[in-house]
Amino acid sequence: MGRAKTIDEVQLFQETEKLILESGYAGFHFKALSERLGVARSTIYNYYSKKEELITAFMVHLLEQVVENMDRASRSDDPVHALIQLWGRYANIHQMMQVMPYIDKEASPKVQKSVEAMFQLLQKMRSKIKDILIEEQQHGSVRDDVPLDTLAGFVMSAVQIPYRHQSEEEWAEEVYKLIRSGLSA
Repeated sequence: MGRAKTIDEVQLFQETEKLILESGYAGFHFKALSERLGVARSTIYNYYSKKEELITAFMVHLLEQVVENMDRASRSDDPVHALIQLWGRYANIHQMMQVMPYIDKEASPKVQKSVEAMFQLLQKMRSKIKDILIEEQQHGSVRDDVPLDTLAGFVMSAVQIPYRHQSEEEWAEEVYKLIRSGLSA
């Protein structure tokens, strides 16, 4: 009997993201994923017993990457600009988060744990954005006449702005200009 094939987690998560973005939650299933990876479905089941476990584990992984990169952004010369560039790199995060209402959060203890971690990471992201904005307010480069929660929500929502006909860098520059100057002429 042959040795069972293993899956590289990076490749597994990359293909998971692609499949969700292409097919949505309803179209995501282990059969399609196993075909993309060139493994039997049973190989995926060795790692995750339900699609909810895989999707939520991937989401935790994705959010951890964003939070880690936010720390780097906060140490840059222009943290707001670095933050918007980070949003450009993770532009699909908003679309990925849209699958959350469809996930059975009680599907397993692993799913429950991942969902809890996701919400903690989202709170951490919001807190880091607020810290960046407070620091920039103290330097006089971010307005202080708008409540901090509104400013943080505005920055967080920038990830939802689509960029279909431009590069990630061009998108980041346009969004940065809007955030820096607002809509005033």
